[in-house]
Amino acid sequence: MLAVIAPAHAQGVTQLEGITIYSANRTPTDAAKVGSSVEVITEKELAKQSRTYVKDYLEQLPGVNFSQNGPPGSTTSISLRGANGSYVKVLIDGIDVSDPSATTTQTAFEHLLVGDVSRIEVLKGSQSGLYGGDAVAGVISIETKRATKPGFSQSGGGEYGAYNTFRGAYNAGYAAADGSNISFTFQGVDTDGFSSAAVGTEDDGYDNMTFSGRGEYFISPTAKVFFAARTLDATSNYDGFPPPFFSLNDTFDRGDTVQHAGRVGTEFSLLNGAFVNTFALQGTKIERDNFSGAVSTGFFDGDRIKGEYKGVLTFNDKLSLLAGADWEETGALNQGLASRQSAEVTGAYAQLMMEPIDGLVLTGGGRIDDHSNFGQFNTYRVTAAYLIPGTETKLHGSRSTGFRAPSLDELFGSYGFAPDYGNPNLDPEESESWDAGIEQGFLNGRFKIGATYFSLDTDNLITYNFACGAPGALCLVNVPGTTTREGVELSAAAIVTEGFTITAGYTYVDTEQADGQRLVRVPRHNLVLGFDLQPMDKVELNVTAKYVADVVDNDFPVATPLDDYFLLSAKASYEFTPGWKAYVRGENLLDEDYQTVRGYGTAGASVYGGVTMALPND
Repeated sequence: MLAVIAPAHAQGVTQLEGITIYSANRTPTDAAKVGSSVEVITEKELAKQSRTYVKDYLEQLPGVNFSQNGPPGSTTSISLRGANGSYVKVLIDGIDVSDPSATTTQTAFEHLLVGDVSRIEVLKGSQSGLYGGDAVAGVISIETKRATKPGFSQSGGGEYGAYNTFRGAYNAGYAAADGSNISFTFQGVDTDGFSSAAVGTEDDGYDNMTFSGRGEYFISPTAKVFFAARTLDATSNYDGFPPPFFSLNDTFDRGDTVQHAGRVGTEFSLLNGAFVNTFALQGTKIERDNFSGAVSTGFFDGDRIKGEYKGVLTFNDKLSLLAGADWEETGALNQGLASRQSAEVTGAYAQLMMEPIDGLVLTGGGRIDDHSNFGQFNTYRVTAAYLIPGTETKLHGSRSTGFRAPSLDELFGSYGFAPDYGNPNLDPEESESWDAGIEQGFLNGRFKIGATYFSLDTDNLITYNFACGAPGALCLVNVPGTTTREGVELSAAAIVTEGFTITAGYTYVDTEQADGQRLVRVPRHNLVLGFDLQPMDKVELNVTAKYVADVVDNDFPVATPLDDYFLLSAKASYEFTPGWKAYVRGENLLDEDYQTVRGYGTAGASVYGGVTMALPND
C-alpha cells in the first residue's frame, strides 16, 4: 500500500504511474511495479505541517506508531506493524544510523530533525533478503535535500512557541548544468520542555544541533562520485527513579549524544547504461554519556564501518537482475562491557525482476549472511504486483524472511545490578512475514482506496529472565515459541474540489507472545484523518486528527491498559511575498491528557509561529 494512495498528510492523490520507489528493490522502480508495501512522504508533504521531528510524520502513516518517555529528546520507540525499533533498519542517504552500543541495535528517533529531509520511504515486511540483519519489520529510507536546479539555491526557516521552544534550519546548495551538485543543512532546536515524569514539576529541556551535507560530481555522463555526511550534538534532560521509593519522579539526570557519520562512493554505468554499478564505504561513530547532576552514570561508545557493492543489469524493459555484496564491522564499549566488543558480517544477495505479461511484475531473490558469532543465515523475498490493464486496480503481495542478531550488549553486557546480563549463547531472532492487498482508484485518481492484510511472526524472542542462577538475578534468554503480529491497514483519499483534499488511514494490529500475552505499546486501533484546504490564493490550511485506542503497557507484574487518546493539530500559512511564508500551528489543540509510556508526561496544548523561505521561488 503506497503512501500516494493516501496517508493522512498527503497533499493530494496521485496516480501510480510516474511515481518512483527506490527502497523496495534497491533500484528505481515504478510504483505500479512494486509488490511490497511502501509508504512515501515527499518534501511538499513535509512542508504542509512544518513539524519538528521525523517521527511526527512517520506516525501518521498506516502501521506506524511511536511511544516516548516524556518531552522532546526523551527515548522514542517506533512500532512498525507491531514490531519495535530493534527490528527496523533506518538509512539516511544510505547511512545506517543505528547505535551498535545500545542495549539493542536501533535508531534514536528522538534526535532525527526534519529540516534537512526531502523524502522518506517506509518499506514494510521482513527485508533481510536485500538489506541483511535487523530489517525484520521493514526499512525506513530517508533522503536529505539536494540541489536540483542549476545555480545557487537556499531555503530555511525559524520558529518559536510553546515550552520556550526555538527551532531553525538553513539549507544552501548549488547545482551545475551537468547534474553535479552539493548542498548543506544546519538545523537545531532548543526547548525548556516539560517534566519527563508525569508526577514531576521540574522541566526537562533538550537541545540539538545537526549538520548534514551531500553531493555528487559527474566525472563523465556515465560516472560520478558522491558523498553524504552528518553530525549530531544533542543534550537531553530526563527523570529517574530516586530513593527512597525508587519510583519515577524529578531528578537532575542528563544525557549527551554526539554522532558522526559519512558515506562516500562511486556509481558508473556500462553497456550503454544497461549495467549500473555502485561501490560505497560508510562509517559511523557515536558517543553517549549519562550524568546524574555532575556524576557520570554511564557511557556508550559505538562504531560501524561498512563496504558495499551493488550492480543492476537491465536486459530489457521486462527483465533485470540485481546483485550485490557487503561487509560490515560493528564495535561497542560501554560501562557494561569489560572491553570493546565487535562483530563482523559478510553478505551477498541477488534478485531477479521480471514482467512476464503486461502489468504483472514478479521479483524473487535471496541473501546469504555470514556472522562472526553465529555463522550463516539464509533469507529470501518474493513479491508480485499486478496493475490490471485499462483499470486503476492494483493487486500486490509479498512473502519474506528476516533475522536479528543479538546486539553486542545482549551478548557480552555485565552490570552491577546484573553481572550475568549478557548471554553469549543467545541465538538470533528469525522472522517470516507476508502481506497482500489491493489499491483501487476512481476517476483518474481523484478518489483512491487501499487495503492490506499483513502478518509477521518472529521466533527465538530475546527477553529478560529474572532467575538466572539465583533468585532475582537478571539475564537474557531466548524464549521458545512464536510471537505473532497480524492486522489490516486501510487508507482512502479524495480530491473533493481543487484545493480541498481529505485523507484517512486506519490500522488494526493484533499481537501475541508465546506466553499468550500482548506486546506492550502496540495500539490495536490507530486512526489518522487529514484535511488540506487552500481557501484563497497564498493561504493554506492543514488539519490532522489522530485517535489511538487499546494499548497496554508494563505495570509489573502484568501489562495493563493505557487510556485511549485523541490528538488534534492544525496549521495555517500565508505567502506574504514570493518564496516567503508565515505560519501558525498548534499541536494537541484539545489539551488531551494522555500517556504513551506509563508514568511519563506528554505535551499539552501547544502553539508555535514561524517563517519559512525558499529562494529562488519555485
